Amino acid sequence: MKKHKLIIAIIAIAGLSITSCSDDFLTLLPRGDDVAENIPASFETVEQFLTSSYQILLFDCYAGGAWMPVNLYHDIRSDDLYKGGGSAGDQQECLFVSEYTVTPDNVRGGWWSIFYTGLKRVNNFFYQLERFEAEIPNLMVPPNLDVLERMRAEAHTLRAWYVHWLWKTYGNIPYFDNVWIDEPFIARQHTFEEMYSILLADLDAAIAIDQFPMSTRSGAMRGRVNKSMAMMTRARIVMYYNGINGTNDRYAQVLNDMNTIIAHDQFDLVKTANRNISDIPYKTSTDNPIEWIFLREGEFSSESIFEVNHVPGGTSWGNAWTGYGTYTPRFIGGRDLSGEPTTKGYVAGWGFAPVQRNAISVFDDPDDFRIYASFEEFPAGTYERGQAFQQTGIFLKKYIARRTYNNNTGRGGDADLNYENNKRIFRISEAYLNAAELAFYASGTAAAQPYLDAVRDRAFGGDEDKRIEATLNNIKAERRREFFGEGQRFWDLVRWGSDELGRPIAQVLTVNDPSIPISRVWEDYKKFWPISRGELDRTAGTQFPLKQNDGY
Repeated sequence: MKKHKLIIAIIAIAGLSITSCSDDFLTLLPRGDDVAENIPASFETVEQFLTSSYQILLFDCYAGGAWMPVNLYHDIRSDDLYKGGGSAGDQQECLFVSEYTVTPDNVRGGWWSIFYTGLKRVNNFFYQLERFEAEIPNLMVPPNLDVLERMRAEAHTLRAWYVHWLWKTYGNIPYFDNVWIDEPFIARQHTFEEMYSILLADLDAAIAIDQFPMSTRSGAMRGRVNKSMAMMTRARIVMYYNGINGTNDRYAQVLNDMNTIIAHDQFDLVKTANRNISDIPYKTSTDNPIEWIFLREGEFSSESIFEVNHVPGGTSWGNAWTGYGTYTPRFIGGRDLSGEPTTKGYVAGWGFAPVQRNAISVFDDPDDFRIYASFEEFPAGTYERGQAFQQTGIFLKKYIARRTYNNNTGRGGDADLNYENNKRIFRISEAYLNAAELAFYASGTAAAQPYLDAVRDRAFGGDEDKRIEATLNNIKAERRREFFGEGQRFWDLVRWGSDELGRPIAQVLTVNDPSIPISRVWEDYKKFWPISRGELDRTAGTQFPLKQNDGY
């Protein structure tokens, strides 16, 4: 069973009015019973505030009523995926994102909304924790202090995780680390550079806590964030920031983090599928270990450092702030499927995020397991091309809609939105390829080689003849193969400023192809989205008026 105590706890408090779900987080905050200061401090309420903070992990797929999953969304800005869908106007905000035409007037507020909610919920937790700790000397039965420390580490990690998406997406963002009690309810905008230090301070604090476990793959802690997840988040932040700024601040530290994770006995690259194909209905299992990782049977495998646990039920079109499922599988599936795809257990979707044909050329060896795990090309006539946009016939496979994966009967909500595919956020292969890149920067090819070899060996069933030299461009190409369709490609291109062929990012991402069709021009300022006009207007004339990002 994939249900665990964390999900059950979230279900139990789903109706608790702990925070608002309004978009106006920076100017109008709820008062009365919705503010942490008005809720009695106890161990139970501290735990509830932490659980409410976790709940945001379930909401990014349908953020503010728009499709915006953190593990995939920005790849439609990359050279791997198109926008797709039924037409250019179908989910038009995705077209704006894909073609870099996001403006202050059309930018969707989904991520702004959910991640500022996450920030506020975590701040409420810290406020409640501080109040409870002040009461501990007066308690007849003191709480388990180790548990409180572990919870503190989880909250630091969640806050950094949520805010780092705002930071990468918007650049210069408002930030606050307190519970607002007195008006005005506004926050100072921090620069991209200031936020780098703030994010790392949270993660440093979490990682320094001894009670924070390295792994939470099993038992009562299953599904909670852990120290390894905090280390991986720190690596992404450090590598992204320093790639953009051309420095190597803290590279040695995060390389040490990667080695710590790689050496931990709870994690290992999955090398066998661990399943008999005939055991699984609709042929959804496989002897391909990388494909198996992304099946329901491969959830929380030894590969998994952290993944978001989805269960069917609860999410509905009318309310993006409820439920526990995901609709990414339906979103990316082929339209009007028939024939071969259905015999393989795939079900029809809406045709979004189709794979660019040129992208699959990065898989240059047919023996690579990742080819058959990452995408699937459907035969002509088995999917609808006449009523679809930017279709190539090639679809993402890791999260594709499969039969039996959204048994929503009796669970409430809308079935389309309630697939149970877990979002794999961090896999240990990322630790290996981070280490390869960082070791290359520090000491060159020889230092990077063992890390790259480990990933290549797994991808080719242990065939050492498939090893390649650990040059920087080869490491870049390996990242593209390993994380294809997992949401890393765009961020990698931005931080590198070039691709695995040495082409500058402007050449890679500027595309004008009437046959698809797509037309976009990359300029560096477009790595950040604009702040919406509504947020600018709401803060105009206040103590902290928001300043628009450059270029907009």
